[in-house]
Amino acid sequence: MIDVFLNEVKHIVDDYLKDFLKDSSIQRTTAVSKGFLLPEVDCLQYVEFVGSAHFSARSTSEVLQIINNLKPVGLCIELCQYRYEYILSMCDYCLEKNFCSKKCEFVATIKTLKREKMNLDFWLIDMIQDEIMARILARASSEEAKAWQRLQKYVEQREAYGMRLWEEGLKDESMLLFNGDLELMRKNFPTLWRVLILERNALMACRLIYLVSQYLGRGFKSFKIVAFVGAAHVGGIQMLLKQPGNAYQLLEQFGIAFSPPYFIRKD
Repeated sequence: MIDVFLNEVKHIVDDYLKDFLKDSSIQRTTAVSKGFLLPEVDCLQYVEFVGSAHFSARSTSEVLQIINNLKPVGLCIELCQYRYEYILSMCDYCLEKNFCSKKCEFVATIKTLKREKMNLDFWLIDMIQDEIMARILARASSEEAKAWQRLQKYVEQREAYGMRLWEEGLKDESMLLFNGDLELMRKNFPTLWRVLILERNALMACRLIYLVSQYLGRGFKSFKIVAFVGAAHVGGIQMLLKQPGNAYQLLEQFGIAFSPPYFIRKD
């Protein structure tokens, strides 16, 4: 729900990253103390994105079609290990699993690909849920929390209508609906912007860069990785993939410790 609503801050996210990338004081580097060498290439050329509205059966169909067309080496999902395992366990006990509409889209996609025995790797690239919450709670003001509570019902109503448009294939109309008052968001939800969008973008971008470096190191040349993430994240991650050194500098600026993405077993 929050990712959909925060499509409203997309332009602010883009402006922040442009300012960061233009900062001449940032040191360009090809090597980092993470145990691997940063690729000296535009990593975006190796990554294909599918933007999701979350909990959308249509998004699942789209990513499956792209995978069938591109034959990528890997699929990266905007989930952490704990959220993935939780959703997986919920699916196992779901009373509707025999006639599922596949709205638990990230897990449904992985299940479908495993069932079809697609030859690709599965990776989880998002920040751990507990860390997200801890970072929000450590910075959020009481005024921000109260403002968010006041807007909860409004957000839910907008999301419900926007999701109906998305499922009907009216993506542009859906995204326009999610574009709201940016100044209101800037004033009331600075912590949510930073953690839920900016910080997660930085970590997911660095994990994608790490995977690109690993595949290049294994001798892959013309390959694609499909990244299946919330639509609000796509633009920011794409910008960071173009300059890998800057992506890791941004991660360090946020005080986020890098760790590789989580690999999901194929069996």
